[in-house]
Amino acid sequence: MDSDVQIGLEDVSYSFGKGALEKQILFDIGTQIKGGEIIILTGPSGSGKTTLLTLIGALRSAQKGSVKVLGQELLNAKEKVLIQVRRKIGYIFQSHNLLDSLTIHQNVQMALQLGGVKNRDGKERIATVLQRVGLAEHEHKYPRELSGGQKQRAGIARALVNRPQIVLADEPTASLDKQSGRDVVELIQDLAREDGSAVIMVTHDSRILDVADRILHLEDGHMKSLSEVVSEGTSRMLNLLEKHDPNAANYLATFSFALARIAYADGEVTDTERDEMRRILNEVAKLEPAEVEFIMEMSMMQKRAKSRIDNRIKNPTLDTEHAEHFLNSLYAIAQADGKATSEELVEIEAIAAEFGLSSTYGQADIASGDPKPGP
Repeated sequence: MDSDVQIGLEDVSYSFGKGALEKQILFDIGTQIKGGEIIILTGPSGSGKTTLLTLIGALRSAQKGSVKVLGQELLNAKEKVLIQVRRKIGYIFQSHNLLDSLTIHQNVQMALQLGGVKNRDGKERIATVLQRVGLAEHEHKYPRELSGGQKQRAGIARALVNRPQIVLADEPTASLDKQSGRDVVELIQDLAREDGSAVIMVTHDSRILDVADRILHLEDGHMKSLSEVVSEGTSRMLNLLEKHDPNAANYLATFSFALARIAYADGEVTDTERDEMRRILNEVAKLEPAEVEFIMEMSMMQKRAKSRIDNRIKNPTLDTEHAEHFLNSLYAIAQADGKATSEELVEIEAIAAEFGLSSTYGQADIASGDPKPGP
């Protein structure tokens, strides 16, 4: 295994039960994850995500295949080896799992004591990690005195105080509102990058996919690449659009992908960009809200796959009215959070060139901060 690889999985399978009651959960899973890499693991409920996370975290004994974590083979490993590996991993759970009878300081301190860190070093580490998660002034409060987001931050502090080489997060945003969830994920991202830790984050929250270096998808116990997932999803998306308007399906798919390209151009998709994309798609396609959400998220994922996935999608020829609306909509996404970045404007130029259009329409409106609405 490459020295930069902190997690190596090869032909990993896992089953629950025995005999007639045996049910296989994971099938021949294989991947490698390097230090500093942020992986998001997606998939429907029951697909094996949490089982895989517990195998990597040495919380469950491997049954078949190779599970190498931090250079240690966990298949048939002795309990002493599993304990050593666990001490180098930070766990962040869906619920913060703080002890209500202890202060935030004491909750974090417990993790240090389990890691064998002495008191003098421990005090400095606790102060540092609580400062990093924005809880320095709440150090001596009890969990009941904190908000949901603050308690989850305390859980992150506890997970990171031992400076783990791997961070495993199981649905860390599930119990949080939109903004608190985003803050927590960005905090995990920033701290992992600073420390060079490998991060695996299990989530159903499609709004945070953009923080990942890679997205892995589990379905019925089988791991799929993002390209495979997007290919299947794009096909479903086209079928949905064709049911509503067979003549406009290709244009709407291309239009949706173009909007996503602008939203992703500067490396971050803001909530205001999402809201604007949602508004435009609802206005243009006249779809149900759930259908708009599906199309929007598939467009975002297609952008991350960095390739044209379905050969049915071809750039349509646009008449004057559609061309103006098309470009206006791209500028509206770029301007959604108050200012169009240079990366977004460059991406608009590239998309316009692909369609044989002039991107100068609407430039004056962008400069004045007042993009024209589409028809």
